[in-house]
Amino acid sequence: MTANVLASARVEVVGEAASGEQALALARSANPTVAVIDVGLAGIGAAATARRLREEARSRLEVVAVASFENIGRVGDIVAAGAAAYVVKGKPAELIAAVKSVSVGSGLLSAEASRPVLEEVSRLYDRERVRNLELEKMVSRLQAQSVTDSLTGLKNHGFFFDRLAEELERASRYQRPLAVIIADIDNFKMVNDAFGHAAGDAVLRALGDVFRTQLREVDLACRIGGEEFGFVLPETDEEGGMRAAERIRTGVASHPIAEVGNVTVSLGVAVFPEHAMERDELLESADTALYQAKHEGKNCSRLAGESSMTVQLTRARPTTGPVVGALLAALRMRVPYLAEHSVRVAELAPVLGEGLGLSVARLGRLRLAALLHDVGMLGVPDAILIKPGPLDAAEWDVVRDHPQNGYDLVADAVHVEVAGAVLCHHERMDGTGYPRGLGGGEIPLLARILLVADAFDAMTMPRSYQRPLSVPDALAELRRNAGTQFDGQVVEVLAEHLDRGRSSNVVDFPQRGVAG
Repeated sequence: MTANVLASARVEVVGEAASGEQALALARSANPTVAVIDVGLAGIGAAATARRLREEARSRLEVVAVASFENIGRVGDIVAAGAAAYVVKGKPAELIAAVKSVSVGSGLLSAEASRPVLEEVSRLYDRERVRNLELEKMVSRLQAQSVTDSLTGLKNHGFFFDRLAEELERASRYQRPLAVIIADIDNFKMVNDAFGHAAGDAVLRALGDVFRTQLREVDLACRIGGEEFGFVLPETDEEGGMRAAERIRTGVASHPIAEVGNVTVSLGVAVFPEHAMERDELLESADTALYQAKHEGKNCSRLAGESSMTVQLTRARPTTGPVVGALLAALRMRVPYLAEHSVRVAELAPVLGEGLGLSVARLGRLRLAALLHDVGMLGVPDAILIKPGPLDAAEWDVVRDHPQNGYDLVADAVHVEVAGAVLCHHERMDGTGYPRGLGGGEIPLLARILLVADAFDAMTMPRSYQRPLSVPDALAELRRNAGTQFDGQVVEVLAEHLDRGRSSNVVDFPQRGVAG
């Protein structure tokens, strides 16, 4: 098409090329004075072709760029590479004028040749600029809508988790504190039941306004559930996090809402790196503290890791659910001594975990795993469970199935780390344990802690077929088998605990510890 237009104007055309590479080869043999290049040229591209044509030319060579309306934005690249003129595709008169102008002149278009082209480009630019502005506004609106809760105007659940991950990464990189607060409206169901859902929506909107007035510009408030809110506070330590939580709490309590009156919120605070190093654990720690606030009467703020929470909280928090609660109740009814043993292990294991520096969230998982570690015994026949003397080899084979049985029972109802601890709590450091023969660091940490707590309780409590060991003798037995059966670090944490004479908190297992 271009060649025909030029030929009709008696411009000698020495050849045509379909790619940048072909154009370079043709120019080396034909030595043209003008190259007309489409900005959409295949191969190495129009700009690179123009640059190399001018560099390799044996005499003066000028470039005329041709662009369709759709590719007009690419003209700048080829002009920067040395093009002396450009024309809009489909304008034969302008193309002919441009070629003749650059071939005999200074390399610039004459006013006559350039004016219609410039006017066309200007109109196209204006049209595209308006269109792009409209598109940008539309994209901005869609982006804002995708991360904003329509009822409260706060950011939503997805934005909260993404932003928390970003802030946590920044806090970790620069070793700075970061606080997370989880807040829940107290008795919100009663508000909906008494005043209707429209009033409930009014409460949510009002609280969104309150939160915005109680936070710094760098802080983030989000609605992350029905009546649950999450806050991310960069550069905030434990003291600052609790101050912010109390500011939010008192701000809500003192803000009357039309038709409803005053409502209250309970809040849980967790701080990086004191309470957890990872996002999910940090949230779980804050959520655990929130439950403590609920458990202690509501309309209050609690900090993760407070002394009353480490062991006692996990007995009250209903994280087990109905399935797990039913399994524990069945174990208590069928094998009472195993249920009592599980409670004692659940008292001791979190103490060891605390000594090893586990987060509040992982301490809760550890205690739940301790309560559940023997539920697989529900699959063992009564003749073995209630046998008064030692078990024979065949009976032991049946008993050794209980970690796998327990895992199969609870895996879909608990955190994956809890299920892993239930499965692996009889693995040994030397790899001779069961059911999988894992060794050393392959054994999950919670399982290694459970094994020590489980063995210590078994050795120090009376059985019908054996006398209990004294505490010093049981500790000595654990130390003798450290490195082969037991994790030596866990054993030494137990030894330090016993040396200090610390006593575990008492857990009221039968009535309050297991119901979902």
